[in-house]
Amino acid sequence: MSTGDLRLVPARPEHVDYWLVLRAEPGARRYVDTDEDTREQLLHRIAEASPLGDTRAKGYRWFVEYDGRLIGTVSARDVSRMHGRAQLGYMMSEAYHGRGLGTRAVGMMLERLFTGLPFLQRLWLVTLAENAGSQGVARKLGFTFEGTMRGHCVHLGQRRDQQTWGLLRSEWEARRSG
Repeated sequence: MSTGDLRLVPARPEHVDYWLVLRAEPGARRYVDTDEDTREQLLHRIAEASPLGDTRAKGYRWFVEYDGRLIGTVSARDVSRMHGRAQLGYMMSEAYHGRGLGTRAVGMMLERLFTGLPFLQRLWLVTLAENAGSQGVARKLGFTFEGTMRGHCVHLGQRRDQQTWGLLRSEWEARRSG
C-alpha cells in the first residue's frame, strides 16, 4: 500500500490532455468499454461535471493526484435523486496499478458522495468479467457482486460479459463505523 499524498481534485479543462493520454494507455484500453471520445467531447464532459453542492447535477468527476502528479480519474454519473443512486467509474494509470491507490481514491470518492449527497442510497458500477483488478477494488470497498450481464457490451470488437457491483449507504455506514 502506498502512503504518499493522494488527493481528489475537481475536474478542470486543463486536465483534458492528461485524460486523453490516460484513456489511450494499453491498460485502459484492455478493460474499459469506453467510446473513442474526442478532445472536445471530453472537455464537454468535464464542463458537465458539477460541484457536490449543485442540486441539479447529473454527474461528478475528480482527477486523482498522487504526490503532485495526475494518476487517474474517478466519477459518479447518471445521478438520480428520485432513485437515490449513481453509477461509479474509475481509471488509474497503468504505472500505478497494484499499489492500492485506486482503492484509496475510490474510497475517498465514496466518502465525498455519501457525506455530501444526503439523498444517495446506492452506488453501483460495472466491470468487464475479466477485470480482476477493478473487481478487487469493488470487493475491498464493500461492494457486493450482484450478477453478470451476459454479452452486455462490445469491447475491442468482441461481445463481452459485464459484472454489476452495488453498495448501499447502510453497508458503507456499517463499514465506516465498524
